[in-house]
Amino acid sequence: LIKVLESEGIGRPSTYASIIQTIQDRQYVEQQERRFHATDLGEVVTDKLVEAFPRIMDVGYTREMEAELDKFDDAHIDWIY
Repeated sequence: LIKVLESEGIGRPSTYASIIQTIQDRQYVEQQERRFHATDLGEVVTDKLVEAFPRIMDVGYTREMEAELDKFDDAHIDWIY
């Protein structure tokens, strides 16, 4: 999972542990033979999220948003919305 997150440019090393813990705590995945597999609940939740929020659930959108946020962090600019 971490390799996929890294390859997609999503998350940071400081967030990987909390991401994994959250999806396990909510029973969206289960670990079998050192691999994560989506549960039925995880599949339903993902489908509903993609249906309701297609742009936000798009990997490209997430990657671009994180890159933009990094620019603010790197330049020490305050986020204004």
